[in-house]
Amino acid sequence: MSTEIDGPSKCLLGVFGAFTLGSAIATLGYGIVLLYRYLPIEHNYGDFNLYMASIVLIAVGGLLLIALLLGVFGALKDISNLRLVTLVLLLIFFITLASVGIYGMVSYKTGRLQTSIDKEIKDYSKYKDLSSPIQKKIDYLNKNYNCCTSYDDYKMGNLDGIPESCCLVPGCTEQPEYNNNKYFDRACYGVYHDYKSKEVFYIAIVTLVAAGVILLALILYGGLTQRARSGYAAVSRVN
Repeated sequence: MSTEIDGPSKCLLGVFGAFTLGSAIATLGYGIVLLYRYLPIEHNYGDFNLYMASIVLIAVGGLLLIALLLGVFGALKDISNLRLVTLVLLLIFFITLASVGIYGMVSYKTGRLQTSIDKEIKDYSKYKDLSSPIQKKIDYLNKNYNCCTSYDDYKMGNLDGIPESCCLVPGCTEQPEYNNNKYFDRACYGVYHDYKSKEVFYIAIVTLVAAGVILLALILYGGLTQRARSGYAAVSRVN
């Protein structure tokens, strides 16, 4: 026979529900916004894939809602297996979000993100085969960020193999003489890093805060589970 939940336990359950629901809405909502913004983007440059981060946030946010329902039902109906599943799920979600947040923040703060972006984009200037798959990534980067992957080359007067997508006006590569007015006068590695680093920082903040709130919810539900094991009514009489 299930034990009826007492007043203090209801308070614990209510705060747990508020924390879990808040984290679920935040991660799910932010993940959907990220996915909407980055789904049309065809390529990722450097470490930390923004598209995959959005998928992780959406998955965790959706599963948090399921964990919330299981936790509430397990507490109200005094079903120990559901309470245990809820605790395990909360622990998994905490570890997942904390890992994403720590990885993003470390990449941002240590310069690892910038190094990976600089290396990948600067290496693109070595590819002279305009039909290669790499060229598609080069052209996409140049056109969508109004920059030039061969910026360092043409600044030094090396105009061999500069892609058409670096041109401010069509056909500029047909006239090989150096001219600042013909090409995007911005290096792609700097432009893209400025853009991506902000997004990685925001993702790290959101995931770390959500992980902290989930940890609090986990502690609260652990206390609730302990009270349930002792019997809600018995604990209430002792108090």
